[in-house]
Amino acid sequence: MTKSTWFLLLIIINVILIGPISGFAAEASAEKQGILAQIGIDFQTIILQALGFLVVLLVLWKFVFGRIGGLLEERQQEITSRMEKLEADQSELDRLNTETRQRLNEIEAEGQAKIQAAIDEGNAERQRILDQARQEASTELERARAEIQREKDEAILELRGTVAEIAIDAASKIIDQTLDAEKHQHIIDESISRLPTQNV
Repeated sequence: MTKSTWFLLLIIINVILIGPISGFAAEASAEKQGILAQIGIDFQTIILQALGFLVVLLVLWKFVFGRIGGLLEERQQEITSRMEKLEADQSELDRLNTETRQRLNEIEAEGQAKIQAAIDEGNAERQRILDQARQEASTELERARAEIQREKDEAILELRGTVAEIAIDAASKIIDQTLDAEKHQHIIDESISRLPTQNV
């Protein structure tokens, strides 16, 4: 309650407690005093009421207002302390929220960087495997070509030998004579040169 409320309460108490006593005193002295008493003004009653009011005011001031003021002061300090603590807690909460958001952003950025690094590493590994496969295919193709060429050369040599034998045999039968080595080679070369050539 505020001081004005207490002041109003004192006036009401004064009227309730002291008013009837002063009224009785006023009636008793009204007959003795003249015109002032007839219009309702009694100095003794006024002084008595003022003294009663001051006594009640002093008593209330000493025993009620002081304690209530102290309680109000303590309550105000407690509320102020709680408000300061709440503000400090709110500031700490805001700081923690900011740090948490910042850390989450950092974790997300780190995760994206790791994912991108893994993608890049996968692409590099895929390219390395493709290059290795191309190299192996090229090597295998060259080996196959070399093998084909070797087999082709062997087949040609074998074919020459077979053709030479057939030619010699045929020539021997035709001319009915045995050829020496030099003539033999000459006939073979001529027979082979007349054979059609094909690219295998």
